[in-house]
Amino acid sequence: MAYYGSKIFSRVVTSTFFRDIQVVGQENIPTDGPLLLYGNHNNQFIDPLLIVSHVPRKVSFIAAAKSMRKPLIGHIARMMGGIPVERPQDLAKRGTGVIQKATKDIIHGFQTKFTQECKQGDLIIIHEVEMDLIVLEIIDDFQLRVRIEQPIDVINKPYKIQPKIDQSQMFESVWKALQKNQCIGIFPEGGSHDQTKLLPLKPGICIMALGAIQKYQTKVYLQPVGLNYFKGHKFRSKVIIEFGVPYEVNSDIIKMYSTDKRSAISNLLNEIQQNLKLVTLQSPSYSELSAAMTVRTLYLPDNVRLNPQQNLELIRRFTAGYSKFKDHPEVKEALMEVKLYNYKLKALGVQDYQVLKMQKRPLKDIWQIAFQLIMTVLSLGFALPGYMMSFPIAVILDSLSERERKKALASSKVKLSGKDVVASYKVLASLIVVPIAVFVYSTLFYFGIKKYNFFNTDRHFLYSLLFLFSWPFYITFMIRSNDGLVRRARKLKTLILFYLYESKYRKLKQSREVLKEKVRKLVEMWGEEVVKDFQNKRIVRIDSGRKINDIDINDVFQSLTELGI
Repeated sequence: MAYYGSKIFSRVVTSTFFRDIQVVGQENIPTDGPLLLYGNHNNQFIDPLLIVSHVPRKVSFIAAAKSMRKPLIGHIARMMGGIPVERPQDLAKRGTGVIQKATKDIIHGFQTKFTQECKQGDLIIIHEVEMDLIVLEIIDDFQLRVRIEQPIDVINKPYKIQPKIDQSQMFESVWKALQKNQCIGIFPEGGSHDQTKLLPLKPGICIMALGAIQKYQTKVYLQPVGLNYFKGHKFRSKVIIEFGVPYEVNSDIIKMYSTDKRSAISNLLNEIQQNLKLVTLQSPSYSELSAAMTVRTLYLPDNVRLNPQQNLELIRRFTAGYSKFKDHPEVKEALMEVKLYNYKLKALGVQDYQVLKMQKRPLKDIWQIAFQLIMTVLSLGFALPGYMMSFPIAVILDSLSERERKKALASSKVKLSGKDVVASYKVLASLIVVPIAVFVYSTLFYFGIKKYNFFNTDRHFLYSLLFLFSWPFYITFMIRSNDGLVRRARKLKTLILFYLYESKYRKLKQSREVLKEKVRKLVEMWGEEVVKDFQNKRIVRIDSGRKINDIDINDVFQSLTELGI
């Protein structure tokens, strides 16, 4: 019962926070049997909520014990059947004294207490040193023998001690769950991050799968799930969830696990990583990922509508092509031109599809401007009270989430800007801030109507209760209305800007046509080297015989709008 309550909670939260949630491959999810469902981890607590919302069977997630000890997060995690796991990094403590120097495999401390604070197998994490050192022997209070891969230069550096943890109890819980045909969810990257590529995967998922198979002689299926966010830290953004095809662990790896656990885990981890890459967008940086999305829209022919799976696959092919040919002069030139094109779009304050739809039709445009202006004013009239009441809430949530972002960034080695915690913290904070705000508004409403006697009646308390219970429904409708308001405001802005900067728009449109032909030429030239049997596996077919002037450009880039770019 608690789980299904958490499932409803997850659905409400995600459908409110995201404007558009698209799901690919939901039919691939096994309805029963032992299953390890694993995904990328780019949006902290939002990730499991999205998966729970769209998986028909119960999913018990492996969750950081540190998170489960927190009041609100822990309660939600327990409702979802979370399995706690202690992460060594969560238990790391500042060591006494400083690391004075390192000679070969010995590190020397000053005023340290190694014999009291360290154990064999612990990690020593030295400030501003990328390498983690495993303690092999504690010589005395001031000397440690460590496993070190290369010489390090250390002079009086502070350090942390990360303890070695026995996870046997957690693994036993997972093995028993799999034996009972349950579904376990896990994020094998270990922690959330905001990079555009996968972090190195932790081997725990392999031990879960292979251990259950070895101990209970049961089949275990693994299934990747890709959470592909488009500005996922922003309210009313977009996400595409892609469920890959479930698969069994290779029999050769199972046999190898009995004799050579390290090699078996390494082979399975590589297989897991490759399958996860098939359902996620991977790119060296946000700049390249943004360019790949623009290149995809440049490549698409007229009036083509791609489904979410095709959209993701096309972006993946372009990022793969870039990785393979990024040093080629033509690719470098094309990428530079695409980035410049994106920069010009931002400078003009418009999106690509809007540029393409611009045509000078004065009478029709006057009608469009008038219509959009009237609809914007009407929508604004409906939404204005909601804006006024939501503004203080938004300011508080933004302030709290920004503070949490900075805190998370400062304590992480892998985060780029810490945006992966923003959405989660806004949601969690809103569970406290919003009810308080509703109570305050209802109280003000009660005293307001009582003082000024708006309804000429004594039923002030009844009207206040009505306000209290209707407020969430009004805000929900206001949020949906705001989506349309934003679209109309953008269209109105673009129509006006086109007449103000007509020459710039036309030059931008011309440069886009040149870019389109260049992209298509590169695809035809190297498509076979990126995708085997490219001609038969094409997602779209390009009619090279058509002229640019004959193309209807109104709908070419609709898919870009759908992706929230």
